[in-house]
Amino acid sequence: MQVFPWGKLDRTGPITRHHSLLDHMTDVASVMAELLRIPAIDRSLARSAGRPLHDVDKARLTVLAYLHDIGKANAGFQGRFWTDAQEKPKGWLAPATGHGPQGWGLIEDARQGMHWPQRILEGLPLEAFNSWGEAWLPLLHASISHHGRPVQPEGGASLWKPVEHAGQLLYDPAHAVAAMGEAIQQQFPRAFAAGAGELPETAAFAHLFTGLVQLADWLGSDTRPGFFPFSQPDEVRAGTAPARARHALQAIGVWQGDVQLRTHATHDGFAHVFGVPAPRPMQAAMADDHLGPVVVLEAETGSGKTEAALWRFLHLWRAGQVDALYFALPTRVAATQLYERVLQFVRRAWKDQPPVAVRALPGYAAADNQGYQPLPGFQVLWHDLPQDEDAERRWAAETPKRYLAAPIAVGTVDQALLASLQLKHAHLRQALLARSLLVVDEVHASDAYMGRLTEHLLQAHVACGGQALLLSATLGAVARTRYLSIGARRPETPPSLAQAQALDYPAISHRSAQGAQLMAVQGNPQQKTVHWQTLDAIDEPERIASLAVEAASQGACVLVVRNTVPAAVATLQAVETLAAAQGLDCLFKVAGVSTLHHSRFSRQDRPLLDAQVQAQIGKQRPDRPVNAGLVVIGTQTLEQSLDIDADLLITDLCPMDVLLQRLGRLHRHTRGSRPQGFAQARAWVLTPPGHDLSALLQRQRHGLGPIRMRGQPLAGVYLDLRGLEATRRLIDAAPTRCIPADNRALVEQATHGEALDAVAQELGQDWVRFGQECDGLRNASATMAKLHALAFDQEFGEQFFPDNAQGIGTRLGAADRLVVFDDAPAGPFGQPVQQLALRHHLLPHGLADDVQPSQVQALADQPGFTFMLGSQCYRYGRFGVERLAQEKQ
Repeated sequence: MQVFPWGKLDRTGPITRHHSLLDHMTDVASVMAELLRIPAIDRSLARSAGRPLHDVDKARLTVLAYLHDIGKANAGFQGRFWTDAQEKPKGWLAPATGHGPQGWGLIEDARQGMHWPQRILEGLPLEAFNSWGEAWLPLLHASISHHGRPVQPEGGASLWKPVEHAGQLLYDPAHAVAAMGEAIQQQFPRAFAAGAGELPETAAFAHLFTGLVQLADWLGSDTRPGFFPFSQPDEVRAGTAPARARHALQAIGVWQGDVQLRTHATHDGFAHVFGVPAPRPMQAAMADDHLGPVVVLEAETGSGKTEAALWRFLHLWRAGQVDALYFALPTRVAATQLYERVLQFVRRAWKDQPPVAVRALPGYAAADNQGYQPLPGFQVLWHDLPQDEDAERRWAAETPKRYLAAPIAVGTVDQALLASLQLKHAHLRQALLARSLLVVDEVHASDAYMGRLTEHLLQAHVACGGQALLLSATLGAVARTRYLSIGARRPETPPSLAQAQALDYPAISHRSAQGAQLMAVQGNPQQKTVHWQTLDAIDEPERIASLAVEAASQGACVLVVRNTVPAAVATLQAVETLAAAQGLDCLFKVAGVSTLHHSRFSRQDRPLLDAQVQAQIGKQRPDRPVNAGLVVIGTQTLEQSLDIDADLLITDLCPMDVLLQRLGRLHRHTRGSRPQGFAQARAWVLTPPGHDLSALLQRQRHGLGPIRMRGQPLAGVYLDLRGLEATRRLIDAAPTRCIPADNRALVEQATHGEALDAVAQELGQDWVRFGQECDGLRNASATMAKLHALAFDQEFGEQFFPDNAQGIGTRLGAADRLVVFDDAPAGPFGQPVQQLALRHHLLPHGLADDVQPSQVQALADQPGFTFMLGSQCYRYGRFGVERLAQEKQ
């Protein structure tokens, strides 16, 4: 008996089925060959290589992709066929092992001049490989590292010895490797053409190739009927695999067709696609072919930046310049809201058979607005489809690591930034993103760490031929300059404060051959005068409630935005008490339950909250009685993506760029009339007692200032008090401002380094020292981002991913916990709650990954329930999920 090497096993039936190792390697190589034929991928590889790829190059890359599983030939891996040691043939002594590190260990030992690998590798055309140039070994290392991170060599001669018993040869790894050598020469003869040049040697090229091999392996390992099921007894896989690969890539949307096909498939009129008479100048400018690969669009809230971004994508897609769109937003709430708008865009832009649009939110994923149920074996069951070919197109939505394979995806910026970090499958994400238009909305919202990661990601993205569009209502000149320096030989010098204030707004910026360019552009022609003033009542929910209820008693729709959830809850309770005392029906309700809007609600309840906020205080809000307005209370979730039109805004102090976002929800739409006394857009900005922020230098309150913990760096929601003080002064300096005409000056005077330094110097040494702490933290965060970032300019073999990446993932929310309730208890609005997302700082310390909720009990006095997670008790009710104080023993 001689064992033939297996590549894949199926143990779900009574008999273990296997898929030939050589057939699996052929499957993966076939996917790679088809990937290399896709123009967008070919363009990305050529950009990273510094030269076009020829047919010989592509054939050689396909050969190297074929060899990705060479390590599976070792006897230790092949012995894993038998789960019962009693069933394993006698004489099979090699211990069970893996294949990635073992495969690279075989190659490394040969490179080190050891004699034993020669017998194993003599069946490969090594002399031909060496003629491909020095790059073939790093590229083979990249291929063998297809499980998501660079492998280090492991194993040794014992794993590669022939398996014999009683004089009979049972298995010889050398025979398996020789069969590989024969197969690659038969299937890909073009790779061995004489006189061809050498493979590209750039580091960026190897990193991009790594991601493509990971995609090819993942797709080539998918055994669903239309993709790569196990070979039939008489099947010649080299003959059938190419067609399977073409079908798979078309099905999942990685292959998008040529320019002619795209032109015929879509409408080319902005008015038809968006249902408006004509585009605004800002939107029409997005189809300018002279714009560079990184474009910054700055325009006021509500001016149509989303439509401008989608129009740019459609223009680039129809021209074959991109194959996909990833729309990245700062929060899940914003992504969920935008996803619905993107779905409408897709349905209007495509004449028929629109591409799949994925909501790329872990735990909240959807494709074509449909969810799914996970099944064993990494399979899923879509709610609206049986397990048939129609589900193939949603392949990208089945796991977060595939999200960027979707033709169109909407998610958080975190999913894109994972492509830039030393985390598993970062190369896969980066390779998929390279063919896309990356849109980063609210780019000003990034902290120093995420901002530097965004720059790093964009550097790699542009180097591979990717396109990017950065959106902001309030981007400062320093940040804009950094982004526009991407791809430049020398970084641009940021403008001074005076220069920055003088720049046009709204504006489109990009880099041309002459350097960074900023062009004035008309956004929303509507202007509004905002009447604002500070009120030192941030610690007084009853006083805030009095303002809100008084305005509501006059028929006004009032928006109250607090910086923290506890402050929002306290304010709602005060409003409820005062409204009840006055007999006033002004509470925001969902399903008859008084509540508020923030991020700590379930996946099932968030759409209800969003829909009701927009229905009750949005563009189409109903008319309310003269003496019964509405008070809507929430946190930062109210300042982005929701179409809110308030008569009065009451908000905590926050940085100027954030404040302008909140002001964008005030008098957002033109109305025939507003309640008496509210014809002017008016905002109260809440500050600490005496308008004095000095007490916050040592301790955060209401999200303002630093959180200081021993042994930990400074942290905080709105940390830099210098910018907050500058914002407060700008409010007090003038009772009215014209929006958006004053936006540029307001942002620069509250965010530019010169302005921040001036505030600190005026207020004294305590403020100067605090400013130095903030600047030091910013520099340290940038350094930490660089340490965590994947070095695309460094040789692939020199990358060493950390064994414990928890710290890296935590910064991007990867340590948050999605709590799943099997019995789906009823939530505060009557909806069954299947999942709750808990931020990592609400979790008990040291909570194991496999801990599930327990002791779920309905609340006695209101809709909702309590539950335990580990040793911690939580309540989920009309205030959202709350961590309850532990009872003292």
